Amino acid sequence: MNHNKIRIAKLLANYNYGSRREIEKLITEKKILLNDKLVNSPATFADTNDKILISGKKIIFFKKQQIYKFYKPQKIICSKAKQDTRSIIYEILPEKFKNFIFAGRLDFLSEGLIIVTNSSEISRNLELPKNKFSRTYVVRVYGNFDLDMLRAKSKGTVINKIKYKPFIFKVKSQIKKNTILEIELKEGKKNEIREIFKSMNLQVNKLKRIMYGPFKLEKMKPGEIQIADKKEIQQYENYIRK
Repeated sequence: MNHNKIRIAKLLANYNYGSRREIEKLITEKKILLNDKLVNSPATFADTNDKILISGKKIIFFKKQQIYKFYKPQKIICSKAKQDTRSIIYEILPEKFKNFIFAGRLDFLSEGLIIVTNSSEISRNLELPKNKFSRTYVVRVYGNFDLDMLRAKSKGTVINKIKYKPFIFKVKSQIKKNTILEIELKEGKKNEIREIFKSMNLQVNKLKRIMYGPFKLEKMKPGEIQIADKKEIQQYENYIRK
């Protein structure tokens, strides 16, 4: 076997011809040819030098990497597939992005910056913990805020047997029982910010991501998508090359 080859579903997914599951379905439906032979198994290996046809259309392996910034609104699910009656991000993204992938999942009630790209490599780089891309959020909490308690937790804490790494924060404003903070995470475990404040008996009323690595939300509006700035892309590339 040529060790440079990869499973055909992964190869085609990398070039945005569908998800791996969608490609495997096309294989089951006998719609993919590899070097003029029908592909019968997902365990078929190929590379960009092979001739591949999907439903009679030849695949062209040329792709310019693209990075977009998307402002996910509240009450939208970060998912490729529909889970229930709630909307998913691909229902509000323009049609041209249906085969793009995203980095930086946000929960249903959270809003803010998500990276949308046609490159699985970029998505993987952004999400790999070892790369330590920071995520910055604006958070509004309600309740009796204890600064010393948050300082202690910011050095690293364990909540419900889950270990959370140190984080950086600053208090932006306080009006009665409403406190607005900016928090920078290096790890970003599932519901991390909500769990931290829940452990302090504080209710998170708003959670918005404003930065992901070098990419900034800036003045974007909910539901808006725009191409990343050249400077942001350059900063990302320089960081990855280190």
